[in-house]
Amino acid sequence: MSVDQRLNWLSVNRGHLRLLLDIILLGSLLLLSRNVRRLSGAATKRGFFCDDESLMYPYKENTVTSSMLHWISLYLPVAALVIIDTFRCWRRVAAGNCRWQQFWPVFNTVRWFLFGHVVEQFIKDMGKQVIGRLRPHFFDVCRSQLADGGTCLDEAHRHGGVYHMDYTCHSADATPEMLRDMNVSFPSGHSSMAFYGLVFMALYLQSIRLSPSSTLLRPLCQLVCVALATFVGLSRVMDYKHHWSDVVAGSLLGASVALAVVRGAVQQHRLHLQAATAKGPQSAAVASGGNVEAVATATATATATEQLPHDLCEVTCHSSN
Repeated sequence: MSVDQRLNWLSVNRGHLRLLLDIILLGSLLLLSRNVRRLSGAATKRGFFCDDESLMYPYKENTVTSSMLHWISLYLPVAALVIIDTFRCWRRVAAGNCRWQQFWPVFNTVRWFLFGHVVEQFIKDMGKQVIGRLRPHFFDVCRSQLADGGTCLDEAHRHGGVYHMDYTCHSADATPEMLRDMNVSFPSGHSSMAFYGLVFMALYLQSIRLSPSSTLLRPLCQLVCVALATFVGLSRVMDYKHHWSDVVAGSLLGASVALAVVRGAVQQHRLHLQAATAKGPQSAAVASGGNVEAVATATATATATEQLPHDLCEVTCHSSN
């Protein structure tokens, strides 16, 4: 085995090891994100005033159920990302020269999406457990009994003025799940998850090149994503599941994580492409999924980076004169 062949063998195996490591890490993080609330125990118990009108709304069923939310914000976006990126890589693959490295952009996009999903879920669950804000339908679900044996409907407690921390819930209609979730209002989990998945999709569509680029297909798809995420957030207020501030906080959380993750994914892809470009045009074509335009962009970026000190010197000399 020649030296070049050995180096190529080591490079391929390192790539396989990195791929395996990322899959293991993503699987572990996804498993952890699903059990944060279970591992952290009960949420913070907060008290209330008996005349707090923001907690007097009736209990309603979800307009957007949990299964619908997962399809809208997780399963469909992942499927769309895989299909679009696979198609973009496949159509640029030279006939008879198909290598798995050419589909690296597909894996890169999906791994960043799932990583951002884990980050959003972790921050959201941490906020719910630590803050423990009561939901707008708290009184209807809990039917609280106070420390002195009375309720908020009694004349002695009806006018408020006393913050009650010691109480127990005595509702015959409430399920254990309803009682467990009545004090995890902030931030809105539906809003954060919807805004993360759909804003990620909108930003992703903005980062790719569509043909023809002059059509309204891209902005229309982006509008649908943002409108759908907004509807999910509004439905949480409409169903009295969250206060409006919970929805705003959840929406900002999801959108912020999506923006940060998309930026990180694009930067990672550019660095990967520039590293491949330094090895030669053929390696760059493989790393970019056969995207000749991306190779040319990376080459121009690298050249501009190398010329930057000279350009800065020139600007400095002119400005000093």
